[in-house]
Amino acid sequence: MTFPNSRDVAARERWPSFSAPVWWLPRQRKEGISIALERYTLSMSKVLQGESHTQDILHMNLNNDRSRKRNWGLLVTGIVGGTLVVLYAVATPFLTPALRKICLPFVPATSAQIENVLKMLQYRSGSLVDIGSGDGRIVIAAAKEGFKAVGYELNPWLVWYSRYRAWREGMHHNAKFYISDLWKMPQLEKKLEKELDHNARVVACRFPFPHWMPDHTTGEGIDVVWAYDSKAFKGNEKTCSETVQKMHPL
Repeated sequence: MTFPNSRDVAARERWPSFSAPVWWLPRQRKEGISIALERYTLSMSKVLQGESHTQDILHMNLNNDRSRKRNWGLLVTGIVGGTLVVLYAVATPFLTPALRKICLPFVPATSAQIENVLKMLQYRSGSLVDIGSGDGRIVIAAAKEGFKAVGYELNPWLVWYSRYRAWREGMHHNAKFYISDLWKMPQLEKKLEKELDHNARVVACRFPFPHWMPDHTTGEGIDVVWAYDSKAFKGNEKTCSETVQKMHPL
């Protein structure tokens, strides 16, 4: 029978300590490496997902910015276009009369001119017609004096403003305004000669009638007012050019 010597026993006792690193440690490293790879893969997938999500957000923000800029561009274009249309609609009625052969632009009546017109209508009553009533100052003033006043004006903006002024001053029952074209002065003379009554009076401001002789004149400069009674336009063919030259010498 042989017995192992102390050297063999010591070697056998130490053998498990040598066998464990050879067979167990490599398997642990493999599992650790696989776990680390899985974690790395998961982390990389999360990173990629985060990057794709960030790119989606950036793309959405860019699209939103583009749509906002497009909307602002359309809004600004609409505002500018609408402003130009409004300016054209408002300015055209004021500029068109100045481009005609006979220029009759809108010039508001002064206080002195209104007083001169009312002076020519003293001791009279009934109806008053203002051809080319402008902003309605004379019509409203005549309505306050008891006349049934009517104004005819080519400019629709002035007509609407005149109606508003008459309503604001409580004269809308006696002051009426209508949109109508202004006749030329010679044509107007013929119309008045045929249609006016024998006791009518015609009052002209700034533009006298070319073939009528005024019965009364008052005012100076641009505030001059001419009054024509029925005898001035019922078969009277005289001209007032000489009278006007005497009153306003060059």
